Amino acid sequence: MSLMSGMKGFLETMKTDPDSRKRLIGITAFTLAYPALELVVQYLPNPMVPGAIIALNMIMPVLAGYFFGPWSGAIAGGAGTGIAAILGGSVFNYLAIIPNAIMGAVAGWTGKFRSEFLTASTILVGHALNMLVFIGAGVITIPVEKAGTTLLGLGAESMIDIVAIVLLILVLKRYLYCPKRW
Repeated sequence: MSLMSGMKGFLETMKTDPDSRKRLIGITAFTLAYPALELVVQYLPNPMVPGAIIALNMIMPVLAGYFFGPWSGAIAGGAGTGIAAILGGSVFNYLAIIPNAIMGAVAGWTGKFRSEFLTASTILVGHALNMLVFIGAGVITIPVEKAGTTLLGLGAESMIDIVAIVLLILVLKRYLYCPKRW
């Protein structure tokens, strides 16, 4: 199969299958929203953890996974974080590529159950994996006396993320949810 015939088949599918078109546009939008929100979240300090931010951009892979499926969430998480890493150069984004892809995939898997809260709770997977990778790579250390404050900060950030995800799912699911998961 040549590249041109493959492209013709792709374009034909986009014309005839509204779910495929919706999924392609949605994955692209959620993937690009991650690095775009990176510019905003740097100004949202976490009140519990000095020097930390409320990373609302992490909700994009969860939303992509819920609406379109596990591969879609993984692509939005990995590619979105990768683009943010390249544009911003933050070591945290480079290290978060795989954890955020996993988070998006888990959100996609839970999305098939159509439970907003269950899917929103997958943000905890992303936060936990990110913390494990950041600590394992040595880019952050948590002194014992600050462990409680750090957990409280992560809990507060997670609750903000969960509320935002549930609200966005409730508003957008009528327009974006694809029963054919990818």
